[in-house]
Amino acid sequence: MELFASRGYFFCRYCGSFHFPDTKAEPGIRIVGETPEAVACAVCSQPLTSAMLDETHPIRYCRRCRGVLIARTGFAGAVQKRRAWATDTPAPPIPLNRDELDRKVRCPVCTGPMTTHPYYGPGNVVIDSCEPCELVWLDFGELKQIVDAPGKDRGSREMPRPVVGESLGITGGRVVGSGPRESDDGVDLLDLLARLF
Repeated sequence: MELFASRGYFFCRYCGSFHFPDTKAEPGIRIVGETPEAVACAVCSQPLTSAMLDETHPIRYCRRCRGVLIARTGFAGAVQKRRAWATDTPAPPIPLNRDELDRKVRCPVCTGPMTTHPYYGPGNVVIDSCEPCELVWLDFGELKQIVDAPGKDRGSREMPRPVVGESLGITGGRVVGSGPRESDDGVDLLDLLARLF
């Protein structure tokens, strides 16, 4: 079996089976039920189930290979939120596996070929996307690899937010050092707005 060490599973190219040693399912995924229409997994052709990611994003989930089919906007939102809430130490960067670019998979919804390409965000993963359906296919562990990658956006929810007045540079009712916020004749825009109301 081939080891995908960065994602924590083995895969057999001969029989197509997966083995997840001591690896739990992706956290944040809750199975809702079977899908009314038969939608096959992009990787192992098993029926996908309806699920929720982080109780916010509806997804299709494969119980066999643990892959996820998610709308592109949901994927972007999940990555942004998970990275903002990440508090653990980032994982060391993993080089992009260029062999994964040769994979050919079909969209579970329209059955057309999906585009296999590097994810142009953190994590050095190769993802599959269907442009007409606006869907993204993620193999098991790819979302975690993206979230665990180093970057300034990780843990950003923990950063102290400035007080409203501080963020504008307001002291004593005047805006200082803000350039465009002050008009040419020296009248403060906030003062002007206050006079109008």
